Amino acid sequence: MMWQKRLLKLSPQMRDKLADIQRGNVQPVNLAVTGTKLGVHNWTHGSKTKDGRYLSPENAIKAISAKFADTSDKNRPTNSVDVVGIMVSTQNIDDFITQLEQVAVLLPDPVFKQSYDYAKSQKDLATTKMIKMPTVGYPAFSPGADITPASAQSLNGVMRNANAMAMAVRGDPTTLINNILQKKAKKEEENQQKVNKLLSAQASIYAYQATGTLEQIALTLQAGKPSSAYVYTALVMYVGNDLSNIRGMIV
Repeated sequence: MMWQKRLLKLSPQMRDKLADIQRGNVQPVNLAVTGTKLGVHNWTHGSKTKDGRYLSPENAIKAISAKFADTSDKNRPTNSVDVVGIMVSTQNIDDFITQLEQVAVLLPDPVFKQSYDYAKSQKDLATTKMIKMPTVGYPAFSPGADITPASAQSLNGVMRNANAMAMAVRGDPTTLINNILQKKAKKEEENQQKVNKLLSAQASIYAYQATGTLEQIALTLQAGKPSSAYVYTALVMYVGNDLSNIRGMIV
């Protein structure tokens, strides 16, 4: 249970399903993920100067650890859970922007998208002040809900559309095929653009993976953290009963 340098990209399962679709062999698959998530980035909260902000991996992790140990949060899971952390952390703002751009394709969480937008707008400003501790809202944990990555949601949509068209053609091709084909070419082009973007996206990240109670996990979150010289950080921690669909994207 420690942070490790990894590559984020589509899992082999997702890639195989896409290949099946392109061969016309469409089978149902469920890529949904249920749980909750917490995140922080340089511009979440904290002291700000006209030159911008700093946020080290250590301080980002401290903010999350405090919420993992906060027993007053009624929405905080108390049982053993699956936890996956995805962190983008660099010393150079250009590298930060490059990695976030790819991460936001695969995991378009608001934390990654916001930090990408802010970093782009402030990349020419010198950052001179370290955030001692970003503030995570209270309650930090929301009730369990759908936290399926948008990349998986897009693939689910592609597969549903392919299934629907295949079933319609089988049902009554003489009356349905003309109507279907009018939309099919455009829809397939849009889907292929989505697929190509997802297939080509990959990003260098730091990943943390563990199973246990949040109290136990909070004690290990600093292990293997990136260097404090890395002053641009965006971190999302996923919490749920089964995060295998997110784990599968970590290579």
